[in-house]
Amino acid sequence: MLVKEEHMKTKKYEIYMYWSDKAITKDFEIKRINDCTPEDDAVKITELPDEIFCWACHMPPFQTADAKTLRALWNGDRLLDKAHIVPKSKGGDDSPGNLFLLCPNCHADSPDTTNPKIFFAWVRYRIRNENWAKIIEREMKKAANIKGVDYNDLVKRSTELDIDMEKIFELRQKIQERSGLHGTTISWSTKTMNMLDILQEELSNKK
Repeated sequence: MLVKEEHMKTKKYEIYMYWSDKAITKDFEIKRINDCTPEDDAVKITELPDEIFCWACHMPPFQTADAKTLRALWNGDRLLDKAHIVPKSKGGDDSPGNLFLLCPNCHADSPDTTNPKIFFAWVRYRIRNENWAKIIEREMKKAANIKGVDYNDLVKRSTELDIDMEKIFELRQKIQERSGLHGTTISWSTKTMNMLDILQEELSNKK
């Protein structure tokens, strides 16, 4: 459920600490990671504990706080939403156990019901089937189609860029510099169209 966060006292680091050792089982139950068995087929919630990221699609924000501690990093984040598992309109509270950190897109898509298992089923599906990598591929194909670019050729030629973690951060910074916000989020068309332009520029400079 979308609510104004300035009225919510619960900090993002508190939410992170509550969920950092938990996973969602195949029966959509919440268990501590160390208590899970192979039969649980559990999906860890905070897969990337040292980075800000959406707990559903795993997308990192294009802007992060300049912080020296994990507490400051999470509490300094301005792009992830505090999403209620059980909506406030249905009696849900602002405790860490009823809050989940989602990007605005996932927050808007997430179900609002009195049954927490529905929310956890949706999150588990999103992590496995509609994660950031798959969304990026889908949206990049769309951007390439819009601009009349051969997507498969672009992917093949991108291997010339020797993309490592340093290069990823460099490209991410360039995308951030060119991208404006729609409210509190950067639209997929903004990200992918800018990414397409930057990749084409990088490849052109390699010639």
